[in-house]
Amino acid sequence: MSEDEFDQITELASIICDTPISLVSLIDTDRQWFKSNKGLGATQTHRDLAFCAHTIMGTEVMEVQDATMDTRFKDNALVTGEPEIRFYAGFPLTDPDGFTLGSLCVIDRKTKKLTAQQKRALALLGKQVTDLIIERRKKQKRTNFEKLFGLSQDLIFIGGTDGYFKEINPAFTTLFGWDQNHLLKTSTFEFIHPDDIESTTGQLNKLLQGKPTINFHQRFKALDGTYKIIEWTSNREESSGCIFGIGRDVTENILQKQHLADSEAKLRAFFENSKGLMCTHHINGKLISVNTSGASLLGYSVAELNGLSLFDIIPAERHKMLRAYLKKIKQEGRAEGQMITLHKDGSQRVWMFNNTLQNNGNESYVIGNAIDITERYALETKLQRTTEMLEQTNQVARVGGWEVDLLSNKVYWTSVTKEIHGVPADYEPNLETGISFYKTGESREKISSVIEKALTDGSPWNEELQLVDLVGNEVWVRALGNAEFENGTCKRLYGTFQDINENKKAEIALQRSFATQEALNEALLEQLELIKRQDQTIEKIKEFQFLADSIPQIIWTSKADGGVDYYNQFWFKYTGLSLEQSIESGWDPVLHPDDVQTDDALWAKSLRTGEPYRSEVRFKRAADGLYKWHLCSGLPMLNDAGEIVKWFGSCYDIDEYKRAIDLENRISLYEDFNRIVAHNLRGPAGSIRMILNMLNETADESEKAEFLQMLGESSDTLNETLTDLMQVLEIRINKEMQRDDCDLLKIVSVTKAMLQGQMLAKQATITTDFKIATIPFPKMYLESIFYNMVSNAIKYSKADVPSHIHIQSAIIDGRSTLTFADNGLGIDLKRHAGQMFKMSSVFHKGYDSKGVGLFMTKTQIETFGGKITVESEPNVGTKFTIVF
Repeated sequence: MSEDEFDQITELASIICDTPISLVSLIDTDRQWFKSNKGLGATQTHRDLAFCAHTIMGTEVMEVQDATMDTRFKDNALVTGEPEIRFYAGFPLTDPDGFTLGSLCVIDRKTKKLTAQQKRALALLGKQVTDLIIERRKKQKRTNFEKLFGLSQDLIFIGGTDGYFKEINPAFTTLFGWDQNHLLKTSTFEFIHPDDIESTTGQLNKLLQGKPTINFHQRFKALDGTYKIIEWTSNREESSGCIFGIGRDVTENILQKQHLADSEAKLRAFFENSKGLMCTHHINGKLISVNTSGASLLGYSVAELNGLSLFDIIPAERHKMLRAYLKKIKQEGRAEGQMITLHKDGSQRVWMFNNTLQNNGNESYVIGNAIDITERYALETKLQRTTEMLEQTNQVARVGGWEVDLLSNKVYWTSVTKEIHGVPADYEPNLETGISFYKTGESREKISSVIEKALTDGSPWNEELQLVDLVGNEVWVRALGNAEFENGTCKRLYGTFQDINENKKAEIALQRSFATQEALNEALLEQLELIKRQDQTIEKIKEFQFLADSIPQIIWTSKADGGVDYYNQFWFKYTGLSLEQSIESGWDPVLHPDDVQTDDALWAKSLRTGEPYRSEVRFKRAADGLYKWHLCSGLPMLNDAGEIVKWFGSCYDIDEYKRAIDLENRISLYEDFNRIVAHNLRGPAGSIRMILNMLNETADESEKAEFLQMLGESSDTLNETLTDLMQVLEIRINKEMQRDDCDLLKIVSVTKAMLQGQMLAKQATITTDFKIATIPFPKMYLESIFYNMVSNAIKYSKADVPSHIHIQSAIIDGRSTLTFADNGLGIDLKRHAGQMFKMSSVFHKGYDSKGVGLFMTKTQIETFGGKITVESEPNVGTKFTIVF
């Protein structure tokens, strides 16, 4: 369909209405553009300038005989400038669904008025434009459907009740491999699996009865002889008798479901036939299912366990551990270990479990798998007890074991053997060092000899020899050894050491002297250990001081009672104090006087409670005497008993950060004040401007006198507003804002005075219903709120309806409440609810609005603990409710 048809209509409209300009104008969000244009050079304009934007609000022809006299258009750029519109008439283009598309309009550069016949003709031509647009849409939809039919991967067909396809899309050939002509000439029953013929016939009968077929599965034969499982959705058109359907290949999905069902059956069989305990339970411990074997091991039947919890089958003294398990598996998703359960007869069973958490949609549950290790646990416990008894016996008897693996050249000593040699628990011996512990001379020669003989012929040994332990003590031991051979080669030596030193001392005449010497040796070892620890401590202190002195911020430590005993070099450089001055006077000489009391209280609290210390203070810098902000913090060091033994702290320069925050707060303060000034002065200033215009336009002396009186009142209101704003600025700078007992009737009077010009122009009226006469609130802010509510109601009033604002006050649920209701344009809350009170939000185009008033009103109300809500309906009006 060519654009010529639209051009012919616009030309005909221009001829009928005798105008040089005629347009088919379409409207979108931000602009109007011309589908057809006769007599106008532009192809589009901004929506705010469009006369059409007003035409589409109605259903009949909108006529503007003289745009310079119409308040809606007299300041419009298309009236004051090119093309200097004076006359406009337009008919809205509305589709059958009620959506307004734009308008058919005629325009002239001179004033005029259409006859009734011309208006009727314009309306008929407008409906013809609408029909053309709708017809073009239908054609585009048909084109789109044909593309979809050809490109869709789903099967799309049109068929008859005789079982033959009338039309199919290419997806049939792609999926099944059959030629399209073969599919159209062959009955569909030739392709359907024999087992599906009956069900297919039943679905066809449903379609003949007018019932749609939904999600019907059918096996359809492909060219290679295999069958595809198709999910059909079909419907029958009564007028044509044709069947329309869409199909999708769900073969893989069906096979996967069957595979999943088989897997579930196998898992169920495994679950039921497992010889151990398998179960599922909720995250709170309640049992969901238990296998037969597991129930039997617990002494129950599966039915008896139904409804029980883990808390019912685990001893009460282990419930704390059970709760820890439930918490862990919830957080980490798995848990393993041992658990103890109660048999139905009261006996206990021990289990080794490995459980995992499963998520099933919104519900989580645990899959548990456990093996009964009661018997093994008993044996392990008995073995452990025996081993402990053996170790204790060896410890008492001072008997240790040893082994030499000749294949790997590894030597193993038991703990008692290491104690006899005087080496630490992590000491790793070898054969050479082991022999070197024997005292030089007879003992070392003897042990070397017996080892060599054992390696040669496997002879065991049992000798009393002397060792010299790691610290030089001579110890008598009984050394027993054996050799193990394999294929004629010795692969292992093993044996025991027994400390027989005390027995040998009994045989030595100088037993007392030896004992004294041994005591001296032990004392010497203790002293050496003490000296070693002291050396390590001194070294750590030196490292700490070196690190602290290299940091460009203040580091300090104090004793447990709070007395500072160390400062790094940066402290002395920054404050100019000596160590003696710092320890004697503390921070007071350099701390800002205003910070002393607060900082002392915080430090005292930390010393009293052991909580970390944190304080922001100002220190005087020695270089220039300036005070700089610092963030001071300290942490306590605790001993093994949990007692504070020392405090470690630092002071970090945050002066630039504090200044930046202060500057940001001040900028925010003045920005807010500037908005209030700009907004609150706009009303009185605008009112004065409007009164001056009306004064210039009237020749009546009584009206001039009345306007002069109103001008004086507006001037007084402007001065009062300036005075109040200065008081607000002073109060906000001092960060104080007191609440006044605001007289609501007086504030209404002030608001009328500020807006009297606008009220006269819009024939606005204000009515009140005050159940409470006063509200406690900052007077300047409440006047600003009244001004914003009333000025917005007047500004967004309907063009042909006088504005009416009704204000009410009451006590609701113990709180003061104000409502402002108007009969204006209203707001589409479905579109704009989220932007209602945001900065710069504007909901109606073509009005002198900055989007500040509602934002400022909400800020003022919420600053003092209040709340504002809105109810609105387009073309009905708006109601704001404020709760203080």
